Amino acid sequence: MDINSVADELYSLPPEEFTAARNAREKEAKAIGDKQLAAAIHHLGKPSTAAWLANQLVREHSDEVQPLLDLGAALREATALNGDQLRELGKRQHQLVNALMLQVKALANAAGRKVSQDTARGVEDTLHAALADEGAAEQLSAGRLTDTLQSTGFPPTESTKSAKPSPDSPSADTAKSSSAERRRADQGYRAERDEQRARADAHEAADSQKRAEAVADRAETAVRDAASLINRLRAELDKAEVERSRREQEHRESQSGDLDRANRALREASRRSEDAMQRRQGSSP
Repeated sequence: MDINSVADELYSLPPEEFTAARNAREKEAKAIGDKQLAAAIHHLGKPSTAAWLANQLVREHSDEVQPLLDLGAALREATALNGDQLRELGKRQHQLVNALMLQVKALANAAGRKVSQDTARGVEDTLHAALADEGAAEQLSAGRLTDTLQSTGFPPTESTKSAKPSPDSPSADTAKSSSAERRRADQGYRAERDEQRARADAHEAADSQKRAEAVADRAETAVRDAASLINRLRAELDKAEVERSRREQEHRESQSGDLDRANRALREASRRSEDAMQRRQGSSP
């Protein structure tokens, strides 16, 4: 067990599993008496969601990330590019970043995760930083990021900085022109990226509105269905109440009829009893 193998293992795990796995590996290092390794493991930072996605992108799609890194190296090494060349390279980097972001979303979906706008922006900023800076490119390639990387655009190349031409020399004019073209291309790309983000935000807002309207429609339908059910239940209750009243009336009438018949039978029995008594009395000497 060494720090590289442990780091590769930990940064391949989902963020929520990172801390427990890191603590377990640190404990193992202490158990074998390697305090230096245990300390190194202890200082491995848990990656953010965006950093984790960038790490997985490098691990799962390194062949697709490499062209982006190669393009960044070419841009950093370029000493003089005209406007057409810079626009073409800007278009190329735009295509590469978009393709890689599709892979990032696919990785997130496969892991059952939703990529928020902030997370997507963090991964995209990391890819642009790798384009602009060699150190950032190396960090991305290692697949062990703990946070996203930031860049303010392509820095001047080493050859441009070391030459230091005089202000009046042709090479100075060429460098200034190239630098201006580079800045314009970078600004144009950033403007296009911001516009795309704005369109994506507007699209997401429209989708959210549609979902809200659909929920409202379902709620309205549910209210109508509930009202219909209540009316139907009230009608059935009224019908049941009428039926109950009718049966109670029939019961009362039935009881009244039985009572009348009983009274008549009693009177008839009493009359017959009196007649019988009178006959016995009349037949006595």
